[in-house]
Amino acid sequence: MKISLKIIIVLLLVSFRTGFAQFELLEVGAKPIALGGAFTSLANNSNAVYYNPAGLSQMQFREVSIFYSPAPYGLKELANGSVNFVEPTKFGAFGLSAKTYGFELYKEITVTASYSNNYKKKIYYGANVNFYNLKIQNYGSASTFGIDIGGLAYLTDFLRWGFTAFNLNRPKIGSQDDKLPQVYRTGLSVQPREDINFMLDIEKDTRYTASVKAGIEYSLYDMIDLRAGIGTEPTRFSGGIGIYYSMFGIDYGFYNHQDLGLTHQGTITINFGGDKSRKLMKSALKDAFKRK
Repeated sequence: MKISLKIIIVLLLVSFRTGFAQFELLEVGAKPIALGGAFTSLANNSNAVYYNPAGLSQMQFREVSIFYSPAPYGLKELANGSVNFVEPTKFGAFGLSAKTYGFELYKEITVTASYSNNYKKKIYYGANVNFYNLKIQNYGSASTFGIDIGGLAYLTDFLRWGFTAFNLNRPKIGSQDDKLPQVYRTGLSVQPREDINFMLDIEKDTRYTASVKAGIEYSLYDMIDLRAGIGTEPTRFSGGIGIYYSMFGIDYGFYNHQDLGLTHQGTITINFGGDKSRKLMKSALKDAFKRK
């Protein structure tokens, strides 16, 4: 009976995730999730890999993060998580990430190598090379590669713009040559003060109606960040908090699905720049326009 239930969940999993497609563009990272997924133009931590790889070269210190969502909507069969590593160098920022989704009967694994650089710390560009592996028990496994590109620009001392194209090469996977989702995102972030950010994203999967995402982040005492977000397609709201001390950070995020209810996730981060890294990130826009 337990096995039969899991098989039903697998079938629902594949059908519910918008059209029998594997490797849907899931939100990853408690901070971006709390912001409603509106992270394309901010992209200022190691989760930028999944939203806009161009943002990685905003980081000036090494960072490691672990994300885990143990039971979305109360189903451990939908568990997902990631491990991210970013290494800034004088030649640009390099990243390596691994992401998993599913359980023993249906498992998606994505390994991503990233590179990002910038021009005068105002124009940022980056790319991902993704290795996708899908395994379905009793049906075997299949693999393919996908390419993402991203750009980010500091337009003024309070405004950023970002753009990302996912699976630009339109990869196929499996014996039926199923195409992986091709998705485009663009967004703006407005930072009127160092302690507050407003984000707005538009996301377009080539198969479906565009969705709009918006988020707000407010910082308290340089140690606590409060976040909230909303989105469409499907309609949802989200929120969360980040707590930071020295080189360590803990982020919590939740979001609400109109039919399935609340789900929760968390991220643990180690940033080797500690408090200095956070201060540099908060002042990055204004500092970029102070330089000649």
